[in-house]
Amino acid sequence: MMAVGYNAWLVILSVALAALDAYVAFSVVGRIARSRGPAAMLWTAFGALAMGSGVWAMHFIGMLALEVPIPLGYEGRLTTLSAVPVVLATGATLWLLARRATHAGAVMAGCILGLGMVAMHYLGVHALQMQPAIAWRLPWTVASLLFGVGGSIAALRLHRLIWRSERRHRWWLRVLAALVMGGTAAGVHYLGMAAMRFAPGAVSLEAHDGLHGLGLGLAISLVSGVLLLLTLGVSLAHRQLQRHTEAIARELGQARDALSWLAYHDELTALPNRANVLDLLDRLLPLAREERFEVAVMFIDLDGFKSINDTLGHEVGDEFLRSVADALRASVRSRDTVARFGGDEFVVVLERFRNEANLAAICQKILSLVSRPVMVAGHGVSATPSIGVAMFPRDGEDSASLLRHADLAMYSAKEHGKAGYCFYQPRMSEQARDRLLLSAELRESLQREELIVYYQPKVELESRRVVGLEALARWPHPERGLLLPKSFVALAEGSGLIGRLGEVVLRQVARQLAQWRTRGLPLVPVAINVSLQEIQDGQFVSGLLGTLREFGLHPSLIEFEITESAAMKNAEHTLRQLRQLEAIGFRMAIDDFGTGFSSLSHLRQLPTQTIKIDQSFVQGAGRNPADRDITEAIIALARKLRLTTVAEGIETEAQAKWLHEAGCDVGQGFLFVPPLPPEQVPALLLRAAIRVPNEAASG
Repeated sequence: MMAVGYNAWLVILSVALAALDAYVAFSVVGRIARSRGPAAMLWTAFGALAMGSGVWAMHFIGMLALEVPIPLGYEGRLTTLSAVPVVLATGATLWLLARRATHAGAVMAGCILGLGMVAMHYLGVHALQMQPAIAWRLPWTVASLLFGVGGSIAALRLHRLIWRSERRHRWWLRVLAALVMGGTAAGVHYLGMAAMRFAPGAVSLEAHDGLHGLGLGLAISLVSGVLLLLTLGVSLAHRQLQRHTEAIARELGQARDALSWLAYHDELTALPNRANVLDLLDRLLPLAREERFEVAVMFIDLDGFKSINDTLGHEVGDEFLRSVADALRASVRSRDTVARFGGDEFVVVLERFRNEANLAAICQKILSLVSRPVMVAGHGVSATPSIGVAMFPRDGEDSASLLRHADLAMYSAKEHGKAGYCFYQPRMSEQARDRLLLSAELRESLQREELIVYYQPKVELESRRVVGLEALARWPHPERGLLLPKSFVALAEGSGLIGRLGEVVLRQVARQLAQWRTRGLPLVPVAINVSLQEIQDGQFVSGLLGTLREFGLHPSLIEFEITESAAMKNAEHTLRQLRQLEAIGFRMAIDDFGTGFSSLSHLRQLPTQTIKIDQSFVQGAGRNPADRDITEAIIALARKLRLTTVAEGIETEAQAKWLHEAGCDVGQGFLFVPPLPPEQVPALLLRAAIRVPNEAASG
């Protein structure tokens, strides 16, 4: 038998190369599993070529390690053909590992890979074309076959554990699986070599014309190395690209989640928004119809919020809205929905409540919690809610009608004095249509300056002389007749027309005063009611001065009446505006005194010359001692502050006499003269005193 030996360094190199190829191939399995279609096939081909060529190169490096006393060569076709089974087996193995990561899949893949390596080895050895032929020892041959299959199964089962392990353990498991796989490939080779027996005097028929060991080994190693490096490089580049893609996908996902959240939530308060509520109602109402439970929608508007923004700034306003959102959430159950529709409008959706009384109790709780003053940036801030309630299915069958009817009910609550709640009634829809029509007609009428001004004299109670006039707007409606201010002033405020209304009234008054002056009539100050919205308008003062210059009038001929409640809202800002008007020369009066906040500290600071006592106290004094006492207290207070008092709504001589004796300066009411059209006023201005008819005096 021919003596056989091995070069130890080449043996070590062959085992290392097989292990490295296995590691690269195993790293491709994840790419195959995450890919579909052509991409998966491409990754399978890369892995099969890398590992198959590596095992093939390991075989021929192992053959180079073989030391025999005769020259060896390899038949070209068989040498090339020997690579086919291991490449195909490796491809099938990688595909099974990626697509069937089970115990049975690992066993099947191990059998295929082991058989492929054994077939590659024996085909490669047959390429030597030895004469006489190599004798094979069966036990070693069987051992190589079993070792190839068993080692492959063991390595693949180790690799299967990678999918179940923590990320920090996966690298070590992949290295261990690669070492076992490399050892298996080397074991198949060297067990197969141990099975060979060269006959004495045997020669290789390809020793002269075939592929020679050193050149073949270098060529195969070079090809294998290139494939290995190419696969490894592509795998690493793909990993980086995949990480970059995953990072972009995460960022896009986060952006998508943020956009989705913003689409259905209010950014300021984090409450659901209009779209969210509409979506909720579209899902909730069919369920309520099917299960026969009721749903209520509350529409909430904050009275006085605009003035908070205008005077204290949007930062304070925003913080106040957050506090309102917290108060609303605290007022309802956790399963109810509180939403912000925009600005100072909120909506509450309640389901499965007991009855209407239960809703009324919730409204009272909202009124109590939301109306409480809160400290924001050192300012005590408050606003009162007006609440409208609509119920499903009684007040509407869909989300649009429920919200619309709750909104109508909210406006009804405002009309009844604000800071309250109102349940929807069918008549409100008709009233809303009527308001809408009337608002459009009012806008057109104001554009054409069709409003006229009536004048009610202010009479000095002692001398009965006319000492002033109050301008009262009248709207000559073509179908409804002559409308009084209560029919359209609130409508003008809600429609944003109050500024234009005030402008038209002022121009009518200025024009009339100029005409009376031209006729030589004695002029007295004319009082004009002014709203908080007008005072807070940045163009209000310049507009006033422009009108007076146009008609050549002095500001002292105009007296502005502002209600006590309006004067107390955002008192600091209102105070600055009123002082500016006083400095120009306009006169100021507090209207309806006693019906609002009656803040004495603010009254002392207000630049006013006159206090008007509301007619409810004057007319109630004969029936209610408390009204009489309040009236006399107001008069006494005004005298202490050196202010003129004007009593409204005097209808009897007895009332006039009592007020005069109490110290009231000026009276106004039907006892003296009702509001008159402009053409009837000159006669009053020329009178020395107003005489009261006997029937009025006796009344």
